[in-house]
Parts: sequence; structure tokens; C-alpha cells
Amino acid sequence: NDKNLFYADGNNTGIKNSNGEYVVILNNDTKVDKNWLKEIAKVMKDKNIGAAQPKIMIYGDPSKIDNVGGVIDRFGYAVGKGRNEIDSGQYNKKEEIFFASGTAMILRKEVLAEVGIFDSKFVVHWEDVDLSWRIRLEGYKILLIPKAVIYHKRSKTIKKYGDNFKISFHIRKNRISGLIKNYSVTDLVKTLPILIFIYFLVFIKELTVEKNIKLALSSVWAIIWNIKELPYMLKQRKIVQSKIRKISDKQIIKFMEKGVVAFKCLQGDILNSANDG
Repeated sequence: NDKNLFYADGNNTGIKNSNGEYVVILNNDTKVDKNWLKEIAKVMKDKNIGAAQPKIMIYGDPSKIDNVGGVIDRFGYAVGKGRNEIDSGQYNKKEEIFFASGTAMILRKEVLAEVGIFDSKFVVHWEDVDLSWRIRLEGYKILLIPKAVIYHKRSKTIKKYGDNFKISFHIRKNRISGLIKNYSVTDLVKTLPILIFIYFLVFIKELTVEKNIKLALSSVWAIIWNIKELPYMLKQRKIVQSKIRKISDKQIIKFMEKGVVAFKCLQGDILNSANDG
């Protein structure tokens, strides 16, 4: 590309120009094990699997896990599973994960033809959650393949192109958009008002405790952006609900985090770091 299209459209350009049965998304701040692609491709022979990801370790500290897949709570807060854990073999079995990390994933081309590619409006962050959610709604599985291993220089690229406000803004706006697009009406009504209330609490914390007005306002701008883009999001929602959805929210929610990841943000544990959604 002759300009930076950021994560969503940058990868979409590659997908649109790709050939073959599968597409591999691999960030440029990674180092790969020589057999990773072979191992991750093996599993895709099962037509019930729409996407998969390798075990992602931390570059520079390969004993620690970057993530072994992604989990989200009911309100759309996403975090890497196993993040910063010492690898002692606890994730050495293939298992279903809620979403495949945008750091490294393999996607079946025919599945992308059914559910679409990354939402360009997302720009950066949460686009892997959104795409994985659509793949799940279509009825496909998403797996961790632990025999496939890569090493990730966490957030080396994104830090060159975005400050904390921009990153937080995109994460927060995309979280709202993702719920609007992918939940049924019933579950959207249950979760979206609570998410907005959580944003209010985060706003108060960032304004009064952290005294970071710009960061606090990212929650406000995220809500305003979704109001402005509501016609687009409702159009996308209609596509998801009428053309993609094959299974119920109940079947989706069972793969979500049982606790509330969102409240960890209020404690400052995972406040929108560049790898968290």
C-alpha cells in the first residue's frame, strides 16, 4: 500500500489479493517456529473449523505466554488467555477458544466468503474479536493449536502509529460496535446499557484518579462515534443477524468468560493495553 491503512484494511488488502484455500494473518513484529505453519494448517482439514491460532509466546522471554487465544466477557472486554503466564504445558492440548488473535491466525477462505472480512471501520483493535464472533455465529469452531508456536514482540508496531488516546478510542468504540452487530436484540438490551455505565465509571476514574482528561474523553468520543455511525452499524447488524447467524447467543455465551473482565479495568489491571480489547 502507498499509505498506512492500519490493521483492518491493511490485512483486508492482503486477503482480497490472496489465492488458495486458506489465509494466514501474521503480524510483522513476530518470529516463527519453523514448523508453525505446517502444524496450524493440519487442523484446517476439518471443515467444521473456521479459524485457528498458534500458541503465541513473548519474544525476548520465551518461557512466558503472550496468549493462547482470546476470551471476552458478556460486555465485550477482551483479553489474551494465559497472558504473562509461565508456560508449564498447561495449554498443550488443542482446545476451542472464543476468538483467534489478530497477531497470528489462519482462516478458511470459503468461511470468509460467508461471513466477510475485517470491518474497515474498526481500524485497529477488536477487529479479530468481531471477525471470530461472526465465524462462530455461522456455526464454525475456532481452535488453539499448541504445537504451532510463534514469538511476539508485543505492540512494537502499533506504538509507532498511535498514542494511548487513539488506541483507547478505537478499542472502546469497536467494543460498542461489536455488541451492536453480533448480539441478538435480547442480549444487546441486557449488555449495552451496562457497558455504557462501565464507560461512565472508567471516565470518572481516569478524570479524577488518573487526572487524564484526554484519555477519559475517549469513552465519550467512542459513544458519540457509534451514534454517528449507527446507520452503518445497523446495516452490518442486519447482515449478521439475517444472513450469517446460524446459532443462538446461548451457544456463543458459553465460550465467554464467566467473570467480568471489565471490572479489572477499574482496578487498573488491564486498562486498555495495546494487546487487550
